[in-house]
Amino acid sequence: MAGDSQSVFKEKKTVFVAVGAVVFAVAAVALLVACFGSAEVSGQTASDRVGDVCRLTDDRPGGAGEALARAAAGDSEPSVRQAAVVGLGRVGGPNARQAVEQALEDPSSRVRAAAAGTLGLFGDPAAADRLGALAASEATLVERKASVLGLARCGSDRSIVWLLETAEKTADMSVQHAAIRALFRKLGMRYVGSGPSNRVQWLDHVELVKDFPQVQQAYAHAGRTLERHPENLRSHYEPKPGPAPIPVPGGKQP
Repeated sequence: MAGDSQSVFKEKKTVFVAVGAVVFAVAAVALLVACFGSAEVSGQTASDRVGDVCRLTDDRPGGAGEALARAAAGDSEPSVRQAAVVGLGRVGGPNARQAVEQALEDPSSRVRAAAAGTLGLFGDPAAADRLGALAASEATLVERKASVLGLARCGSDRSIVWLLETAEKTADMSVQHAAIRALFRKLGMRYVGSGPSNRVQWLDHVELVKDFPQVQQAYAHAGRTLERHPENLRSHYEPKPGPAPIPVPGGKQP
């Protein structure tokens, strides 16, 4: 009787071990597929591949960054490359920054603009320098505005230098306006001026920003000279005329 009970117990134990092994194997396979097997952008249509990019960006399986970098560099459709560049800014990975910077040379202006807006997320001084140069270049207006967005997202204090330079020296008023608004946000403020169309007020606002310690520190760290133009200070520091003297009897003035 005791022997029969032990035999049944051993059989049940063997079944449990076997079931456990199967469950573990299935889980391991599922994990491997999630980590390595699904990181591809391989849909038949551009819409399908954009969907693949979105899935990789949201789920972030192993190898997602590498798959997005391949799509950003080699997909035939600009919409897919654009989505992949944006996804790289969220997913990251060892090749992400290089892939995004390379996309600044993409044949499509849409992709180049996406790369400019994304590059600042990496936050390094070299990214700020590249975006600052782009903002001052002859690139399309969309790309230059995207470079301002990238500078606004960039954590390096060199972005402060480039935003001020862009606001002060760039010819296009819309880019100037975008730059000063981004700079004010970095300084913890909100820009409410009328923009560069009011030239006197604009130069005054630009000059006032130069008194902020964060701006002066950023220029010092970058080894750049902060050019001052006190003659541009108008609306805040120009003395206002006082009231006219009041006449008194006898011709004497108080």
